Amino acid sequence: MLNFLHLSYQHLHWRRPSPGGLPAAAPKGTIRIFISTPKGDLELLRAKPAHLAPGIPPVVFLHGGVGRVWVWHEYMRYPADHGVRSYAVSARGHGASWHPSFLQMLYVTTKRELANDFVAGIRAVQEWEGGEAVLVGHSSGGGLGQFILGEGDVSVKGLALLG
Repeated sequence: MLNFLHLSYQHLHWRRPSPGGLPAAAPKGTIRIFISTPKGDLELLRAKPAHLAPGIPPVVFLHGGVGRVWVWHEYMRYPADHGVRSYAVSARGHGASWHPSFLQMLYVTTKRELANDFVAGIRAVQEWEGGEAVLVGHSSGGGLGQFILGEGDVSVKGLALLG
């Protein structure tokens, strides 16, 4: 059964959260990676298969509005069980990625800036894997995926849009 407790407003802050404490351990079967961007570090979750299926591109999951990498954990297990590497990216203000204040996130952060966060994650995955990925986007993650591709920011094997 999927755990929808990950979809909450507990990570919205009126001001920048104080640094301190490490995020909870990554779910079983995954590892957490951080990539650096000019604004701050972004969280990626990686599910690496025990046995790699050759010739199959990695999958990169893009979350929706109040999502984060954790919402994709159950979905990342299926590709990994079938030899496919999968990754999920948390945009700024989500999960363990860097957090602007709530008001900055609401009134100042642009679609382009959120797209740049996902582009940074996609490019990192494609550099590590040595080729194009397949994107899976939910809600605003799907919209940002379309925006990214429409702007020509990255080239991918495909895009799947979910609800």
